[in-house]
Amino acid sequence: MAANDSAGSSGAKRNDRQAVLTWAATIAACAYFAWMGASLSYSTSMFMKMFESMGVDLALSTKIVIGSFHWLYPILFGGASALVIAKQFFVRDKWPNLGVTLAVVVGVDIASRVIVSALYAPLFDLIEKLNK
Repeated sequence: MAANDSAGSSGAKRNDRQAVLTWAATIAACAYFAWMGASLSYSTSMFMKMFESMGVDLALSTKIVIGSFHWLYPILFGGASALVIAKQFFVRDKWPNLGVTLAVVVGVDIASRVIVSALYAPLFDLIEKLNK
């Protein structure tokens, strides 16, 4: 009976460690989403002011980002946070849980880079025109 109790308690300790690890990864991911959302929101408003003062013709992707960032960023970054928190309650195994967190972080990172590229597109076009 004592051997059974010690095997059960080591399994419980392992589950506790796994839960701590997956929650730590989830909290880190949510902190990254909050930081990225706040910095992109601030940057987008700065780009808006700059483009207004320059009177530059904006690319379609830039117009879409500037026109929708007030609702797009909360959906993107808040949705990603909600997803990684919700998966904590449905995905119990450590590796699939961490895999989902990593996949969401990579997806948000790719989306953030696309947004940054859209914001810089008019500047790159302007530089290209000036170099000719």
